[in-house]
Amino acid sequence: MTTAGSGADLPVVVATDQELAALKMELRGIRLRPGADTVELTVTAHEAEQAAQTGSLIVADEEGHPLATVTAVRIETGAAGTLTARGTARPTDPDAWIGPDTRGARLVIAHRPLLLSDTEELRAERGSTVVIVPTAGPSPDGLPAAVLEGVIRAALDGTAVRVLPLEIAWQLGAPADQAAALAETLGAASVAVLDPADPGWTRLLAALDDEGPAPALAAEAVLTGLRRWRSPLARRGLVVLFTGLSGSGKSTLAQGLTRWLADNGRSVSLLDGDRVRRLLSAGLGFDRASRDLNVRRIGFVAAEVARHGGVAVCAPIAPYAESRAAVRALAAEVGDFVLVHVSTPLEECERRDVKGLYARARTGELPSFTGISDPYEVPGDADVTLDTSRLSEHDALARLTGFLRARGWIGGAANP
Repeated sequence: MTTAGSGADLPVVVATDQELAALKMELRGIRLRPGADTVELTVTAHEAEQAAQTGSLIVADEEGHPLATVTAVRIETGAAGTLTARGTARPTDPDAWIGPDTRGARLVIAHRPLLLSDTEELRAERGSTVVIVPTAGPSPDGLPAAVLEGVIRAALDGTAVRVLPLEIAWQLGAPADQAAALAETLGAASVAVLDPADPGWTRLLAALDDEGPAPALAAEAVLTGLRRWRSPLARRGLVVLFTGLSGSGKSTLAQGLTRWLADNGRSVSLLDGDRVRRLLSAGLGFDRASRDLNVRRIGFVAAEVARHGGVAVCAPIAPYAESRAAVRALAAEVGDFVLVHVSTPLEECERRDVKGLYARARTGELPSFTGISDPYEVPGDADVTLDTSRLSEHDALARLTGFLRARGWIGGAANP
């Protein structure tokens, strides 16, 4: 966003096409961020300073025409120092919000890739059609927005149909009047939503898990793009995150799983808690923010391993649900994720403690010690739960590897 030349007392900012599209729909009551009652715009440091001083700003198009006034502006700093202005907007001229791209067109909102049957239907339509790719987040099936946009563009290559990516957090099962409101907002003649539960797409998505050829339900370019995103299970990137108290047996099980995966043909990397602390997270403390950042760093590296088809086995304590959810989200963008809760009771962990850490924590010598003076948030979303006070190492690993085999990430193999 850049400052437009204007003699107005309020700062005037020029919005990008996506920001304008988002603002148009928010002004018509179509919420792009569930629960939000404000608009948000990316601004420069100079614009942020002006807006903070005046408490308001004017949003303009590329020609500098004022389209809306945003009041009660507050400035927030986001990732990588990005400045965002948030406030309540009102249109300068409601009739000016309809752009030429969608006026009179048929809108198709694509929550999933286009099948051959979809493209045939689109080509049969008279007049212009605009396919809208929601890019505010992944699709209902977990396709990253960039992947979904890519395969839709591949399906429509060489046709008169255009893809118009917008930031729309479209809600599944939205009532007909919400779809009608979207068409009205963009000046479209009609709107349709591609059903993410379409039987053909469900069948194609399931086929991506197997090594065999996918059914010929989509164009070859679409299948190629989907295969890059979703490899067959036996070759797909995977993050296995162990979580549990100190002394629960996480490291022992993680090391055993790493050896077993390597013996069974998977490229595997081990990110163990103590080793990571000495290298990747050197300098971090043990306060909540540092613990959270430690786990997120592990998740970032693990996701990069999974991105290239490897398996990352991680064994931090990971005491906080928010941190574990962040790792799950990172992994889901590039592969699959398994959360293993090593649920060994605190009493058993203390009994095993050869380093005397729990005793030092009990006396206050070690502050912020998980399970004693710092909380451990028991996961409610674990895929596998293993109590090593009741299971031997062999039996715990057998249960875990059996789970991985049953889900398809590993082919048939002997027990560890």
